[in-house]
Amino acid sequence: MEKIGILGAGGQADETESFLKGKEVDFYALTKPYVDENNKKHIDIIIPEEYQRLLPVVAAIGSPTVRKDMVERWAGDKFTTIIAEYAYVDKSSVIGEGSIIAPQAVITTNVEIGKHSIINVAASISHNCKLGNYVTVSPGAHIAGNVELGDGVFVGIGAIISNNIKIANGVVVGAGAVVIRNVDIENSVVVGSPAKIIKQNEGWLSEI
Repeated sequence: MEKIGILGAGGQADETESFLKGKEVDFYALTKPYVDENNKKHIDIIIPEEYQRLLPVVAAIGSPTVRKDMVERWAGDKFTTIIAEYAYVDKSSVIGEGSIIAPQAVITTNVEIGKHSIINVAASISHNCKLGNYVTVSPGAHIAGNVELGDGVFVGIGAIISNNIKIANGVVVGAGAVVIRNVDIENSVVVGSPAKIIKQNEGWLSEI
């Protein structure tokens, strides 16, 4: 069985481990304040052992900001892609390295998903969509065809994005929002039906 590492040790990491097939978690890499000295699988992300640095890893963290920070802190350079057994990914679609596709997620034809992105449980992405790096699509969210999401976009649980929509880098789509117009302002937060901008963050979402 292939051994891998997981960057992070929260709920997203637990879920990811639960649907691994043919892989076994060797360690969880964390920043020092969060390392539990009593947990033998916890390691300091800055100082892994040599064999750990050579193992493939995946960043299982919901926040795009924290996920990117952990990937950049990691001393190794091998990343694995996790696709759950009960997810559907059409053969014409491309999934970037380090990404996670959870159970019951559906990714249809000619979809491109960037590096270190997470498509969560029962989310769907329709034809000809293009998602950037470090995107999070939360459980039960649905993205129609020909949608473009920039880097670091966070799509909340149960949100809907209509077809032919473009969303700028770092935008947060609130839970249950219905997006029917382009969102051009980076790091903005949109909520409601139809979704409207309510504020602009300084950067990508850092806390969920």
